[in-house]
Amino acid sequence: MVPQGARAVRKGDLFRNANIIQMSDYSSLKRRRTCVTYDVDESGDNAGTRVRQNPTIDGRLRGRSSTALELNVGGTKFQVSRTTLTESSSYFEALVSGRWKERERIDEADDVLFIDQDPAAFEILLTYMRCGLVYLPREDLYLSKKTLMLAEYLGINGFLITVKAVTVKNISRRGDYLSDETSEAAQFDSRFGSLRLAVEKEILPLCFFPPEDALRIRVVDRTFYASKAVLTEKSGYFSRWLTSNPKDYWRDEYISGENADVMEVVLQMLTCPNSAFTTMTEKFHSVSGQNVKFRHFYVQAILTYLDKLQLPVDFRDNCVQTITHTFNA
Repeated sequence: MVPQGARAVRKGDLFRNANIIQMSDYSSLKRRRTCVTYDVDESGDNAGTRVRQNPTIDGRLRGRSSTALELNVGGTKFQVSRTTLTESSSYFEALVSGRWKERERIDEADDVLFIDQDPAAFEILLTYMRCGLVYLPREDLYLSKKTLMLAEYLGINGFLITVKAVTVKNISRRGDYLSDETSEAAQFDSRFGSLRLAVEKEILPLCFFPPEDALRIRVVDRTFYASKAVLTEKSGYFSRWLTSNPKDYWRDEYISGENADVMEVVLQMLTCPNSAFTTMTEKFHSVSGQNVKFRHFYVQAILTYLDKLQLPVDFRDNCVQTITHTFNA
């Protein structure tokens, strides 16, 4: 009979003739200082069962402190030194020190630790464990999400602290940290609750990457570009649109229903006031010629949109003076 709780492996299975144990049985095996393995013949569930004694898993790993460990992560094998794993990951530190509590499988025949996780995400974290490089692929946000969740699972806290600190800095749009990374990471936790919640709200990994300053503005069939920094500084409307939610500043496009000529002039007033006079003059003459009624309508449309943008009083007054001067020219 196969003792209750043990895992039987049939010939022909994926792990044919492999010596496999369930980690749920690890505590009892550790107390006995033996590993019980079973090889079941195809002729019956209990026929041909053999029991033999092996070194315990924790003893086997602790005895290899200066040699490489072989990991099978989701089907991809990695060779890593024990020190590399234990210095950065509380998960692996607990594993090789004998405090293993997870329900992973170990193929003792090949002496390989099996980790049922994504190998691409693990490779990114392994680079961090080897050389301290904190990297997430901006072109693949899904892989970045998996990497963050795997880092939390493996207890790679140094990686996560840096990610959180950089995210807080980016959201605050500061050039440098206000304090050390640990304090910045604590602010992240206080604000967003947990890494998982931040991922679910799509704060991460998006806000880990520096935001682009250029905002693409589409008006019917025309496209303009403006600086987000300038828009948020000078326009209450755009400031709310870009900062109401932490991830809003990472928006890359604004679609407007305004008149394209009006938008062009207003954007020049915001970003390059000195050229706005020339632009308005050209618009008046190229579109309406000497049609005073149209010019008056055009000016009113510009003034209305300036009010919508909620500009600072002094700046708005300067814009109105420029428009009035152009209209009377």
